[in-house]
Amino acid sequence: MKQKSSSSDNSIVFNPITEGVIWKQVLLFFFPLLISSFFQQLYNTVDALIVGRIAGKQALSAVGGSAGSVLGIFMMFYIGFAGGAAVLAAQYFGAKKQTSLREAVRTSLFISTVLGMAGAIICFAFADPILSVMQTPADVMRPSLFYLRIAALGLVPNAIYNMGASALRAVGDSRRPLIILIFTCLTNIGLDLLLVAGFRMGAAGAAAATAICQLLSAVLALLFLKKTIFAGSSMVTVKKRAGQTQAPRELVSRILQMGLPLGLAEVMYTFANVVLMAVINGFGTDTVAAYAAYGKIDALFWMVVGSFGVAVTTFVGQNMGAGRWDRVIQSIRECAVMMFLVLGGVIVTLYIFARPLQQLFCSDPDVVLIGARMMHFLMPFYLLYIPIEVMFSALRGMGDSVLPTIITFFGVCILRSAWGIFLVPFHRTVNMVLLGFPVSWLATDLAFAVYFYRYMKKQRKTAS
Repeated sequence: MKQKSSSSDNSIVFNPITEGVIWKQVLLFFFPLLISSFFQQLYNTVDALIVGRIAGKQALSAVGGSAGSVLGIFMMFYIGFAGGAAVLAAQYFGAKKQTSLREAVRTSLFISTVLGMAGAIICFAFADPILSVMQTPADVMRPSLFYLRIAALGLVPNAIYNMGASALRAVGDSRRPLIILIFTCLTNIGLDLLLVAGFRMGAAGAAAATAICQLLSAVLALLFLKKTIFAGSSMVTVKKRAGQTQAPRELVSRILQMGLPLGLAEVMYTFANVVLMAVINGFGTDTVAAYAAYGKIDALFWMVVGSFGVAVTTFVGQNMGAGRWDRVIQSIRECAVMMFLVLGGVIVTLYIFARPLQQLFCSDPDVVLIGARMMHFLMPFYLLYIPIEVMFSALRGMGDSVLPTIITFFGVCILRSAWGIFLVPFHRTVNMVLLGFPVSWLATDLAFAVYFYRYMKKQRKTAS
């Protein structure tokens, strides 16, 4: 992306997202995102793989079970918040308002830091009661406590990194976040081998490796922001305007309005999964370990769908800022087609190779059999989620996140949690627990379809 060194609002010369061939630009933007997501998942999966093969199924259950689910709530919140807050940056970038872009990113980084501190304090201080409420198996409780408290130290840099990476992607730069993830992922593998395999620290070693790498990723993200968005400007010193020494209140309000609903939406998915995780815990350590491995394997689907989602949000957001409604519609359509084609292939691949993929994480034949059965039952239903991602990503790119979050709250969080709490006891099987996923996806699909149709109809009238 070419930029002049000037800090004026008209410093951006060319933006291929608002001017280039859409499907080509989507792919050019998508593949670095996908590779970044791959390394992000590899970053997490290596912990489970090394711990499971070296430290055993109890340690694997700690990394990928209750403790991992709790950490996932906060990490997904930071990802969602950063993605929502970055929409404002994308719109400013599309409108070529460089000064406003810098102010928005600076303020978003400060808010993300505060949110990261809150998450770290909660996880560290309340680890014991949280894991107890989730009915964590007794033989997994101790390593889970170590893992949760140590990994909580990385939540502040995790929040900073996600905001920094989202800001870079919002201006069309998906390459630098990829560089960060490749470097920190390789570092994480080295630290895992040292701490888990070498020093035999088990789940605690995996947590320490992750926390250290999250700190590195935050530092690198800030350095890249300084060289790009903040080139020639200070990220620390906030401009004084009208006698103020901090960002205007209305800017903070807009960032929170766009970021919090998306953060909460991500939390809803994860929280509902935590409820089902608590039910899974009742089936014993073998099932918990199999479910933990499954969660690492199906991440291939989620990283592809998430990368497409970021692409949809970025293209819609920048073109909305540029006033290009025709390109907004075209971006949604072309991304939707590509998502169904690519993700269909991913689903078939995971279904066919379910057993060997499970064997990567654990050699226990009972655990492998349970995990393969889970995947064969649930994987075909994943197609139901794709429309949700398309519509939600497009709506947040247009700056609408409140009502979509409410739809997600009822369709995913309430329905899926109710399924696990009230319906599973009537037919207490693993498949009955898993069935809560497609049921909630289908209900959310229908609700989103109605809302999306009405919203787009209204937007077309406004644009015309």
